[in-house]
Amino acid sequence: MKNYHVSLLALAIGVLSVFGCTPTEEPTPLQDGLGEGEYIPLKELFKDHFPIGAAVTPNHMDSRTPHGRALIEHFNSLVAENVMKPDALQRVKGTYTWTNADRIVQFAKENNMMVRGHTLTWHSQTPDWFFYDENGDLHTPEVAMKQLEEHITAVVSRYKGDVYAWDVVNEAMFDWDPNGQIIYREDSPWYKIMGPAYIDSAFVYARRADPDAKLFYNDYNSIFSWKRNKIFDLVKRLKDNNIPIDGVGLQGHWTVGVSEQDLRTTLDLFRSLGVEIQITELDLSVYLSNDEPGSTIYTDAFNMRQRIAYPMLMKVLLDYSDIITGVTFWGIGDDASWLDTPGRKHFPFLLDEQLQPKPAYFEVQKLIRR
Repeated sequence: MKNYHVSLLALAIGVLSVFGCTPTEEPTPLQDGLGEGEYIPLKELFKDHFPIGAAVTPNHMDSRTPHGRALIEHFNSLVAENVMKPDALQRVKGTYTWTNADRIVQFAKENNMMVRGHTLTWHSQTPDWFFYDENGDLHTPEVAMKQLEEHITAVVSRYKGDVYAWDVVNEAMFDWDPNGQIIYREDSPWYKIMGPAYIDSAFVYARRADPDAKLFYNDYNSIFSWKRNKIFDLVKRLKDNNIPIDGVGLQGHWTVGVSEQDLRTTLDLFRSLGVEIQITELDLSVYLSNDEPGSTIYTDAFNMRQRIAYPMLMKVLLDYSDIITGVTFWGIGDDASWLDTPGRKHFPFLLDEQLQPKPAYFEVQKLIRR
């Protein structure tokens, strides 16, 4: 569940919505020779700062399709939206299904793209046999960890040298606890079996399988104080105990009201740990709250909000490009997003439903190319 955090930016967007103001008029010619409506592909725009990625499905892996062409034009990194998760790779114990994941890796190779692996250890989208025996009882820690080690070793070894970074553990921290007393997701079968030690073990197994891959802990709502402090403590504990972790993945499931202060505070905090940061699942919803009426039309208000919020966000990320080693959108364009529900589209990306740059795209472009 996402937290729609009220910020000064959100208030400013609300005021501007009322009075119909926009940050600038429609995209204008740039000083470096680009004409009106001309754009620089995202991967070129950010080439001196960090890779730009997209979450994809195997169906996108065709250069003859609009999605395939958009990927080749704009992105230099890919992550599988679902087909590298445990239930996709090993639904039946001991039977691996590599075809879909292989397809993404092969497309990346053919088009000089990097690949992030997502995800090795998670309580969700993981078959029950990982956790329960034939009687429905939880496995002993010994059995569960042996199975996890076998899975991680098989997956990471297969893609050694092809997948440069892995989300080793995903969403292990408890989300909302006003008193800060609940640290881990105690409803996770992994936690029920052996407490937080499964996190340590997963990173050790991944490092053994590929000593050169970058290993990340990945979570959502990670820019908010009640959760980022828990993540900080986890990563510090791992580092203090010489558990191999290279970075933190901040799932960027945010809205146009995302707080610049929350972003900067979070990035400063993790910078102090000396780890890499990647924005792993970026989508910037046009809504300010869950209660705002939904729409299937990209309104002028939505357009204006993103033209303010996206440049602010990207400016922050550029300011921390010394520690940010990747920014990955959780999709390609506004035609499809996991956020969308009937009657309520979120239009969260810089590419529109036709996979063309939106006005917010040009605002970001001007931010860099001035």
